[in-house]
Amino acid sequence: MFESGLSYIKADFHLHTHRDKEFKYSGEENSFVKNYVAGLKKAGINLGVITNHNKFDKDEYAAIRRVAKKEGIYILPGVELTVKEGANGIHTLIVFNPKEWLSNGDNHIQTFLTGAFETISNPENRNTQCTYDLRHTIENLNKYNKNYFIIFAHVDQHSGLFEECKGGSLQTLAGIASFNNRVLGIQKSRTHENKESFKRIFKYTPACVEGSDPKSIEEIGKGDRETYLKIGEYSYSAVKFALQDCENRVYTSIPSVKHGYIKDISFKGGKFDGEKILLSPGLNTLIGIRGSGKSALLEIIRYVLDFEPDIDFTYKKNLVDNILGSGGKCSLSIVDKHGKNYIVSRILKEKTSITDAEGNPLTISPKSLLDGIQYFGQKDLANSANDEKQLIEQLISSRIIQQPSTSHYEDQLKEDVDQLLNASKIPSQIDDAKIHLKEIEHKISIYEEKGVADKVKKQLIYTQDKVKLDSAQSKISSLIQNLKENYNNKEKFSEFKDYESTYNNDIFDKGKDILNEIDQEFLTIGKSIKRIEEYKIKFCDIIDEFSKRQESFTEEFAEIQREIQSEIKDDTIDTNLLIKLTREKEKVKDQLALLEERAQSKEKIEQTFKKSVQERNDVLQQIFFAYKTEIDNINDSQKELKISIEFKGDKDTFKNDLKEDFRGTGISDIKYQKLSEVFTDYVALVEDWILDYGEELKKILTDNEYDKLKEKLRNQYAELLKKPVPNKVDIYYHDKLLKQHSIGQRASALLLFILTQNKNDLIIIDQPEDDLDNKVIYDEVISTILKEKKNMQFLFATHNANIPVLGDAEKVLTINYEDRNIRVLQGNIDAEDTHQQIVDIMEGGKDAFERRQFIYESWK
Repeated sequence: MFESGLSYIKADFHLHTHRDKEFKYSGEENSFVKNYVAGLKKAGINLGVITNHNKFDKDEYAAIRRVAKKEGIYILPGVELTVKEGANGIHTLIVFNPKEWLSNGDNHIQTFLTGAFETISNPENRNTQCTYDLRHTIENLNKYNKNYFIIFAHVDQHSGLFEECKGGSLQTLAGIASFNNRVLGIQKSRTHENKESFKRIFKYTPACVEGSDPKSIEEIGKGDRETYLKIGEYSYSAVKFALQDCENRVYTSIPSVKHGYIKDISFKGGKFDGEKILLSPGLNTLIGIRGSGKSALLEIIRYVLDFEPDIDFTYKKNLVDNILGSGGKCSLSIVDKHGKNYIVSRILKEKTSITDAEGNPLTISPKSLLDGIQYFGQKDLANSANDEKQLIEQLISSRIIQQPSTSHYEDQLKEDVDQLLNASKIPSQIDDAKIHLKEIEHKISIYEEKGVADKVKKQLIYTQDKVKLDSAQSKISSLIQNLKENYNNKEKFSEFKDYESTYNNDIFDKGKDILNEIDQEFLTIGKSIKRIEEYKIKFCDIIDEFSKRQESFTEEFAEIQREIQSEIKDDTIDTNLLIKLTREKEKVKDQLALLEERAQSKEKIEQTFKKSVQERNDVLQQIFFAYKTEIDNINDSQKELKISIEFKGDKDTFKNDLKEDFRGTGISDIKYQKLSEVFTDYVALVEDWILDYGEELKKILTDNEYDKLKEKLRNQYAELLKKPVPNKVDIYYHDKLLKQHSIGQRASALLLFILTQNKNDLIIIDQPEDDLDNKVIYDEVISTILKEKKNMQFLFATHNANIPVLGDAEKVLTINYEDRNIRVLQGNIDAEDTHQQIVDIMEGGKDAFERRQFIYESWK
């Protein structure tokens, strides 16, 4: 029953047998014990307390206990004593430790009862009050120096504590010595006001338990409520401790496990060969002397889950190789939060394999089976605590379901800068074109002055016409190329068209109709492209027709040139050059027109750049608020740690990046500081350079520094646009910056941080005490583990006894390295064998148990 550690067992603290005068049994006497245990089993009771009225029958108890043990049912001895208190007496259930009260053939229970009814006849009547009031009952029980505890029966009813001690009577009981240590429960409490009165008067809250108070076998376990104890073995001490820790150990139903966890670990080959380790969904601690194999077990789990270590990679790899051995295999049985079972296995040096409960292979990551896995090997806590931003990224990023990307906007910004850099050359290009045009016109004017231009006018016009036709043909070709690229890259809707919705086919039918219309329009575009190509051919035919016409005048043009040459008799006049100048003039005029058109579009490019800047900032802000939401949840979940986050606030990193990227510019540290404060990031800096001609930069830098910076920007802007300024993250521990604490305190804060985030299913930490402040372990870590272990599974390898003892470990694994093999003894914090192992092996083991006893006996 307890192989997976602490388990939930159904308990009945108020049972009667046929030795009780009110119990009715008509069967054979010899069959009573067998039938009685069958009744317990039918009712699902795993723990029962025999509490007959004012009576205890040792032989009957022993017989019932012996048969019940075979059925996995634990029976404790007790009595329902009518204590002389109030008008009718208080029915008080006293539960005894059988190893002490019934040891060596003695029956100290009967001895006590004989004294309690020393002058009273017929004590077996349920309403017969003993001679002791509650104070004397506890005092006389204490004289035996043996373990017992008290539960008040049916407290709201006749002869119950609250019914008999109305008004101020309850207050008078508060002064009874040992009351708090002995009264551990109240039975059948249904009135909230009564429970609050008890807490106010006695300064603690007892366990609220149930008991069927049966008058026949058929009534065993009957009632409107049930009690389940979370214990790790069948023993009086385990039951007593569960009642003392009722907040964490007493339930009205078995709580469901709502997180994923590792159910068991099994090995084939290697030093763990043949071991099958069962785990609890709660706190599992690995103990053992140094070098026993605790770290090895955690590293193998990490290896199977496909986690890479952050530090000591070579050491941890060699450790896994050595422990698993050639061909060695480890398998993890994993249960996800939905209760589905999986087997995750890995053979050394092979890839991890995953199968479902039916053995079907799954092509998924083992990490996807659990919602959040945090792994920290030895010294990892201290290492991680040194980098707040990395820590936040590690613990929070996985919770942000789909982080948008800024890469699209950064690519657009680069393209805009490319165009703007080209556009910045346009004014000078226009000036150059105008000068070139004037030079050509000047040269042509010489021919005009000599009357040559008029004589070759026809040829010049033909030349101009040819330039215009060639330009038009080039534009047609460019248009067709662009249309084809867009047409060939059109979106395909085939998956949408084939999709059938279970509930919304009417919506999808309408959508499919629209997509069909879009496809038809695309077909129209395709047909248009074909028609334009046909027109291009026709236009080529026109050019050919023009060329033939032009060629037909070749001799005429040549004769004119010869006449001009003979008339002018000037070797400097070359009519062929005039034709070339005319052709060049038309091309320059076209180029000038295009440049002026591009100059007018520069404003549009600038608007596109600004739009991309805003959209990129919107995405970065969206990511920021996603992180802030998670951080606010963290801050609200506990008090020790507080985290702040500032949008693009990490100016120190930005300044260092600026110094690195702009090295060689001669800019001073003070000016870099100013740049990091004035500009929010590289995008803002590039924007000032490319759009505002460095207006803000020039306020900080000298002309020489600005020119050097401008050259750096021109060469690096594509990379710089992709470098964000990180959000500034500050972690405060007890209202002091984490970085200002010692390494141990930082690691302690990190562990607290991890423990309070209940969005993790599994936390694996190897020897956290190596990095932690001891006071924090006791004051904060333990209490956090107790609170959170119902929400996540812990696997701790530790030498600090406080973690398993005060953390109330559901499973304690004692690791031993023997004869080249590693063996695992499996226990839990309730098991006496485990207690001895903790005391023998762990640092401060005895002190931890004494501290635990003090805490619960003082009801702190």
